[in-house]
Amino acid sequence: MELTTKDLEKAIIFATEKHNGQIRKGDGRPYILHPLSVMQHLYKYKQSRNINMLAVATLLHDCIEDSEDHEATYNEILEIFGVQVLSIVVELTSDKQKIEEVGKAPYLLGKMVAMSSYALVIKLCDRLDNILDMKSMGDGFRNKYITQTNFILNGLEESSRGLSKTHKKLIKEIKRVIKTY
Repeated sequence: MELTTKDLEKAIIFATEKHNGQIRKGDGRPYILHPLSVMQHLYKYKQSRNINMLAVATLLHDCIEDSEDHEATYNEILEIFGVQVLSIVVELTSDKQKIEEVGKAPYLLGKMVAMSSYALVIKLCDRLDNILDMKSMGDGFRNKYITQTNFILNGLEESSRGLSKTHKKLIKEIKRVIKTY
């Protein structure tokens, strides 16, 4: 199913509704600004004939796990946006129980090593946006997040997983931003 700019508009409205009333930790801005910013990183770093589909998945990447009172369902995403978008959103959705079992950094590294190339691009754009937001966080949280990010990025680079030019550019940019702290 080819997604259009109308689908992008639907995704913006859907994500805005699902994140209604939420604010970002640290700076207190409306949460919806995060997926919109992640989408801007996607457009900056990724070229694809499937860019609209990727942008829709990017907008919805936190709708399952981080939408609090307006939680999205897998069926909603499937019915409105199709199986391709849903499959990427599923890949990007974390299992909170597994995170508690193995720890967040090892969990995310394992997940990112195994995810599709498209999902990894979105996850790296998400990580880049989070790193850029670290200025508004306290030192303790920032240091923990940076340590976690370095663990994940080093693990990705050392893994046997093939990394595309886009993945490598995003990893390089994340590392560059980390050095500014």
